[in-house]
Amino acid sequence: MTTALIPASTFLLTLLVTLALIRVAPTLKLLDYPGGRKAHIGTTPVVGGLSITFVCIIALFVLKTQSWIAMCVAISILLAIGTLDDIYDLPPTPKLLAQASAVFVMFYVANVKLLTVGNLLGTGAIGTWMLAPVITTFAVIGVINAINMADGIDGHAGFISLIGLLTYAYVAHESALPDQFAVLLTLAGAVGAFLVFNARSPWVKRAKTFLGDAGSMMLGFTLAYFAIDISQGTGRTFPPICALWVVVIPLCDCVSLMIRRKLAGGSMFAADRNHLHHYLLSFRLSVGQATMVSAVASLVCASIGVAAWKLKIPEPAIFAAFVVFFIVYHVHMTRVFGNMGQRDQKPDGEPNSESAPT
Repeated sequence: MTTALIPASTFLLTLLVTLALIRVAPTLKLLDYPGGRKAHIGTTPVVGGLSITFVCIIALFVLKTQSWIAMCVAISILLAIGTLDDIYDLPPTPKLLAQASAVFVMFYVANVKLLTVGNLLGTGAIGTWMLAPVITTFAVIGVINAINMADGIDGHAGFISLIGLLTYAYVAHESALPDQFAVLLTLAGAVGAFLVFNARSPWVKRAKTFLGDAGSMMLGFTLAYFAIDISQGTGRTFPPICALWVVVIPLCDCVSLMIRRKLAGGSMFAADRNHLHHYLLSFRLSVGQATMVSAVASLVCASIGVAAWKLKIPEPAIFAAFVVFFIVYHVHMTRVFGNMGQRDQKPDGEPNSESAPT
């Protein structure tokens, strides 16, 4: 299959699958109702993640890339628990267990492991050694929940994920990793089709479907999977810290928000309206405009990561810039939101439902 046909095929197939699932969503009880923090208008099907995952599994079966069976098993675990959560609103524990199970398959079956975090301090590569399973699990679950938290307004998590997938696809191509390149293009095509139904535009005034926990967990997992896969092992030259720059926007928002929640005496896992997208909406931007601002920021940060790799900038310098970026972001957002309870009002626009992060 030629390079262009991979994303084109999954794009068209995802369009068809999504249209079909939207029709049967009421029967499957995959519907999101407005109310509470959910400011969207009307009942909306939550089948975006189901469509993307279903098409991805079909594509993996056709492509039969390396470790495709393990990847199918891992994302199927997340699809199952995510779909149950979309229907029944599960507590955090079973979702965390499912995420850890998916990482187990990734680590021990697919052999995708975070064995080194790179030469962050200029003293040589820092290995994870016997802590590799724990650190890999922690890292992957972190990215999963960062994307989950980003799924707060129409198109937001979708565009961030699409930019990440395309960036990693470019790195895989430049690193002569054809299997990873093919799967990443497959996912990018599917996410692109989902955005046709989810992102705001002059022709789409509100989302026709939401990603749901099934989708946000699956996309977060695949982003973490390939961030590790293309930066670890023999022949890989893409530093792990550069891979982090590709998803720095959702990661900073997730970590900063959990720190602020903890310091405020609340639960780190309790949903609120203190995310980056809520901050952007406070400037009276429309939902579509806020999504585009965040997407452009993600694209710029991903470009920084790739450029740093291509220009062979020393890893300690890239890491220092990453730390400074997070500190500036966290300090600014802390000042903006102040007391956590004071900015919990409904923002301008009609954001979709943010799934309570695990």
